[in-house]
Amino acid sequence: MEKYISKLPDKVYKHELLSYLQEFQDMFGYIDLSFIEVLSKNSGIPSGKIFGITSFYNQFRFKPKGKFHIQVCEGSSCHVNAEIGLIEDIKKLIKADEKDTSNDGLYSLEIIPCMGACSQGPVISINGKFHTKVSKEDIKKIFSDLNL
Repeated sequence: MEKYISKLPDKVYKHELLSYLQEFQDMFGYIDLSFIEVLSKNSGIPSGKIFGITSFYNQFRFKPKGKFHIQVCEGSSCHVNAEIGLIEDIKKLIKADEKDTSNDGLYSLEIIPCMGACSQGPVISINGKFHTKVSKEDIKKIFSDLNL
């Protein structure tokens, strides 16, 4: 991380911020607050403003993903077809909130606006493996099958 930061130009322009944030997250999996401080120093933009920009976009994370990264579709079809409390049950089971990672580092959760499988909803993905027409009972089985 420090090697990447040391290669940043002394002057970062406002229009380059998102590109640097995206590149950093692509390399390290999340946005480290120390990186925001460096961008602030190099751009002259207050770190609070950069944090605000970063937290506005759903793509950015401030913690590394868990060993099991869970994505839950919240598109219209999935939302309508989901059992009440499905997402809340997942949050309780993994002990993490949206855009968060569990304290043990096993799970991270991301709510996705649409996963493009509307006829198969509700849909969740764990490390890229899709589960369709998911019910509350399915959630328990899916997580027990992770062999933890």
